[in-house]
Amino acid sequence: MFRRIAAVFLSVVLLAAGAGVLTGNQVNAASSMRVIVNGQELQPGVGSAYTSGSSVMLPLLDTAEALKYRVTFTGATGTFLLERFQESVQFRLSGQELLLDGKDKVTYTDGFELKQKRAYAPLSFFSAIGLVTSYNAATGQVELYTPEVTASAVAGLLASGNYQALRDRYYAKETEALSQPVLQQSWEGMSAPAGNFLGVKSTESKHQDGNITIVSVLAFAKGEAVLTLTLNDSGKLTNLTLAPVPAKEVSASPVQTQAAP
Repeated sequence: MFRRIAAVFLSVVLLAAGAGVLTGNQVNAASSMRVIVNGQELQPGVGSAYTSGSSVMLPLLDTAEALKYRVTFTGATGTFLLERFQESVQFRLSGQELLLDGKDKVTYTDGFELKQKRAYAPLSFFSAIGLVTSYNAATGQVELYTPEVTASAVAGLLASGNYQALRDRYYAKETEALSQPVLQQSWEGMSAPAGNFLGVKSTESKHQDGNITIVSVLAFAKGEAVLTLTLNDSGKLTNLTLAPVPAKEVSASPVQTQAAP
């Protein structure tokens, strides 16, 4: 089920406490590992990211805070709750299943670990809650983006005519259908009658079979369009489509803005 995602960040307070004792596999220090969250680097500290076996582990509270989640912990049940806008994520450190928005159960690979009383979450956990994630082992860089930030960045590159930059930044190597001429023709053919591009009005997303589909409504001076993105488990585009919204369906919702990755 698609989950409605608001696109204006709010200031939140992190209130979580650690719980339980979990042990991991072979742990490798990764002091040079960089974690990029919505385009901003997570500053390394006591809770630096590291690899454990084949898993990439990220400091739970630091990463959640960077994503603007409010985190609470209920000691009686050992349950964590992440909340952001209309989203909620409920889980236990001892499991590999989470509850999205109080109704959708989602499983993920790997498990949490505790080091020096700090909880670390596997990268697969953040994918399971709906983020666009990637890890480059060669450079030691981890990236996490919310769907609304990804959609805004792609729409911005289209609107500015930066088609090559879009290909270089987002396209999967095997994706050939999304050629520059096709992209340019699609965007210009839609934007010419719709007028100036104003921004992203709303974004919805869903995960399925390792892919994430992001559907956004784009606002123009004289109309709206739907931008649909499909990304693989490496955070790369495998499909992109644009379609105008019929005039009778155009809403009066305000345009939302996001920082681009």
